[in-house]
Amino acid sequence: MLTEIHIKNFKSYQDQTLHLSPLTLMIGANASGKSNALEAFRFLCWLSQGQKLSTLKYRIEDSEQILRGHIKTLAIKGINHDNIGGLSFTLGCQTDDTEWNRLDITIVLRDDELHIAQESITAPNKNFPLYRIEQASSGTSHDVRVAYNNFARGGKKPQINCTDQITILNQLASSALFESGHKKAQIEIPRITKKFQELLANTLFLDPIPSRMRGNCANLSGVLYTLCQDKQKKSIIIDFIKSLPEQDIKNLTFFQDGRGQVALELVENFGNIERKWSVELLSDGTLRVLAIAAALLSAPSGSTVVIEEIDNGVHPSRAKQLLATMYEQAKRRDVRLLLSTHNPALMDALPESALADVVFCYRNPKTGESQLVRLADLPDYIGLVVQAPLGELVTNGVVDRFVKSPTTPEQKKQKALDWLAKMQGGQS
Repeated sequence: MLTEIHIKNFKSYQDQTLHLSPLTLMIGANASGKSNALEAFRFLCWLSQGQKLSTLKYRIEDSEQILRGHIKTLAIKGINHDNIGGLSFTLGCQTDDTEWNRLDITIVLRDDELHIAQESITAPNKNFPLYRIEQASSGTSHDVRVAYNNFARGGKKPQINCTDQITILNQLASSALFESGHKKAQIEIPRITKKFQELLANTLFLDPIPSRMRGNCANLSGVLYTLCQDKQKKSIIIDFIKSLPEQDIKNLTFFQDGRGQVALELVENFGNIERKWSVELLSDGTLRVLAIAAALLSAPSGSTVVIEEIDNGVHPSRAKQLLATMYEQAKRRDVRLLLSTHNPALMDALPESALADVVFCYRNPKTGESQLVRLADLPDYIGLVVQAPLGELVTNGVVDRFVKSPTTPEQKKQKALDWLAKMQGGQS
């Protein structure tokens, strides 16, 4: 599974790591960089699907699905890593494997075009990576020379030609690329690169927009119809909907509409009177919760589901039940959750076991760079969380003070000594 996302010189980030846990809740003020971190993650996943960089400068202007803004705004200006000929940024990830567990991709902007300048998969106990770019492209060329690990001691590593417009990860998927004598490379490199591809490509970024979903909601209805063929999954979906107030949903039914497509209806019971609501009449909150349920129950085992502003359309009084249901199903299906929120009620609803993994996002007061810190990594984490529920701590600015002005062990000791001296002085 993915355990870390590495972000270097991307938008508001200079060099930060986003830790991924079974349930990771990102919190922080507006413009702190939460969306930029999720955008970096999304871009990395997009790259893993074999997408061409050359198409991005057109897509970025047509859609916000991948990135926001122009390609010229992706890298922090004034920083040029490794003297590779232009503004660059690096995105990467780490998995829970013990070997070959880190992928890093460095992208440079040169002559208004993006090029992969460096890429590698490394292992903590290996001297040479699984592969790396030995010679980057220059000028208008897209050709790079890639050295791969032939698992032989010493000697010069064999090289092959690749393009810098598609991740090397995707170009090393075939054993036919490697020399016939390199049997281990023919097996191991495609196997390892495929695993990284799957982990990233199977990451689901859920951003259900009710106004776009309402219509006939054909895609959501179809997914829910398939899931509801399993009685247990159907019961779980109904449990999800029960996180919404003022509704007593008893059942989900489906029918074929005039276009021959599957359409969803919710069966509601009030005063022992049942009433069916077609999908176009459902509230924004109901549509979002249905989309979340469908995503969690259809996500492959070992994948990650990312939801920005998870609380949109959900009443604060139901936040705890929704989060508990999501967490339970994610654990059962071995799926990781990465959520962001501004809602104090949802922060308070966070399971105690996930509190240490909360990621606080903020801007460095001196440099303006976005920074990520896990609450568990704070010097006085226990001293923070015993004070009050998380939502209250955030609302009152306590978390902000703990992060930006941490108290060192020496300061705590001195404070205790000063207090003791004051008490002794008062007794004499």
